[in-house]
Amino acid sequence: MTIAEYIALSITGIYSLTILVFSIGWIKLRTFVSSSISDTIPISIVIACRNEEDNISFLLKSLINQTYLNENTEIIIIDDHSEDNTRKIIAEYIKKNKFIKLLELPGNKTGKKEALAYGIKNSNSDVIITTDADCTTNKNWLNTLVSYYIQFKPKLLVGPVAFNYRNNNIFQKLQAFEFLSLIGSGAGAIGINKPIMCNGANLLFEKSLYENSNIKNHIASGDDIFLMLYAKRINKKSIHFIRSKEAIVYTKPVKSVKEFLNQRIRWTSKSKTYRDFDIIFTALIVTFTNLILALGFVYTIWDFSFLNTFILLFIIKSIFDLLILIPVTKFFYPLKLLWLFFPLQIIYPFYIVFTVIFGLIGNFNWKDRYFQEKG
Repeated sequence: MTIAEYIALSITGIYSLTILVFSIGWIKLRTFVSSSISDTIPISIVIACRNEEDNISFLLKSLINQTYLNENTEIIIIDDHSEDNTRKIIAEYIKKNKFIKLLELPGNKTGKKEALAYGIKNSNSDVIITTDADCTTNKNWLNTLVSYYIQFKPKLLVGPVAFNYRNNNIFQKLQAFEFLSLIGSGAGAIGINKPIMCNGANLLFEKSLYENSNIKNHIASGDDIFLMLYAKRINKKSIHFIRSKEAIVYTKPVKSVKEFLNQRIRWTSKSKTYRDFDIIFTALIVTFTNLILALGFVYTIWDFSFLNTFILLFIIKSIFDLLILIPVTKFFYPLKLLWLFFPLQIIYPFYIVFTVIFGLIGNFNWKDRYFQEKG
């Protein structure tokens, strides 16, 4: 065996142990069952939106139908200079639901992070929940999050997010399954008190935490991760993941490969500013493992003698990926969705390498705007 093969096996081994630890973290998360709340607390649900005329009605209907809503609950929507009928649609809902408020982002400010900051500043509650304009929730979502908060008092509560997969094409189903690996790893990392990611589509936090975090607004995305990193520096045990099906927020997969790559590049672009060891270590080991598989596949075509090593690497990685994907899939979706694992394993190394390279460059389009992250 060559030195290169030893290195490849060693990196894959470290990756496998990392995924094993995340799997243990997922198992350690106890399923939370919410109960009816006798003493309600004021809640502000803050949503940034831009050009969401196709989605905003679905979100508002799901929020209006919440079992928790009371006179102390407010829904604050901040419009980021929409150029469609988003504001008009929201205005119609406000007529019948006075707890919905529409704020327009001042003309000198743009972007989701600025919108959220503006909404949180104008909120009336000490507890904030954020979600996205293209999401939907079940009727017990808010009750479940608040019930958990009242019982355990986390500074930051990370909720589960999943893509709708029914009635979608194969590309969108692949997105839904691929996204599980991110959510499952992030939840597992929180389960071992090593938070590495969260999603602003389903996040509860204390307003004071946000106000003290000094989030970097010159970075176009990452408000959720930067808030998590601040909470982690203060007390990593104050970050919880709520493992409850009632708490799941559902969002839409994108429709085209171009949109998908832009989305993932946007997510990756903020990584240049991270200084957290757990995130950097995980990102590096995932990147190098997939780079080895991508290069190994190409090298095998040129030198067939490398085939046995490539197959071994592929099998080792696949076994440990399944260790976390099987229980996470069972939580979110029917297990029959696991058939997508094998085609995704072939595509994944090439896609990861592509998004890392272009994410580090930092150029992407989002909501009809062009961004270039400078770190």
